[in-house]
Amino acid sequence: MADSFYLMYFLVFGVAFMYSSVGHGGASGYIAVMALFGLAPLEIRTNALLLNIAVASIAYLQFVRNTSTDWNLAKPLFIFSIPFAFIGGSITLTESIFKYLLALILVLPVLRFSGLWRTEQQNFLAPKTWILYLSGASIGLLSGMLGIGGGIILTPLLLWFGWTSTKQAALISALFIVVNSIAGFIGLWNKNLTLPDSFLPLLITAVIGGILGSFNGSTKFSNDVLKKLLACVLCIAIYKLITI
Repeated sequence: MADSFYLMYFLVFGVAFMYSSVGHGGASGYIAVMALFGLAPLEIRTNALLLNIAVASIAYLQFVRNTSTDWNLAKPLFIFSIPFAFIGGSITLTESIFKYLLALILVLPVLRFSGLWRTEQQNFLAPKTWILYLSGASIGLLSGMLGIGGGIILTPLLLWFGWTSTKQAALISALFIVVNSIAGFIGLWNKNLTLPDSFLPLLITAVIGGILGSFNGSTKFSNDVLKKLLACVLCIAIYKLITI
């Protein structure tokens, strides 16, 4: 049993390392790993949000020093995402809905880390403000319900539609993850929640991975093999979620 938990800590370290290297907190990855090891849904959501806050904060501090962005684009996303993340955090999903919805969302990081989509546009287009409001609200609600920060949804949105560069998407997503994870956790905390026993060792592991990963992302060290390995782990988690 102890060996299986050591493996879980190792995988959480890997998730934090890889996600923080692209400006993410890693909640979808943490959830996948904890689901693989059979943790309860409420414990998964609690751990994932708190780890997300810590790692995304580290990633943001790394990227903000080297990247500039148009915060006028980001503000509408934040304005609606925060209250909807709080609402989502207060919603309790059935275990089956939680698993299938999570499996669907995990397809996004699989695509990102396997290199199956183009991540950069040549010309950046400014979307209409109402589209940003709607996007922020939708991502915030879904993030709060699942216990994620929403970066794994927001980043592809920013890149697919050509709204920002990859580095700008990483910066915006990192801060987006922090504020939405906090809002989602507050909504979840209203359920008289207590911190799981598994939280502290997972936090230490994730913080170390986050520091190393965000530094790695800023120095452009090649980690394509590790990204593909992480994509494989997420595929296994998706399979387990939809078959058990």
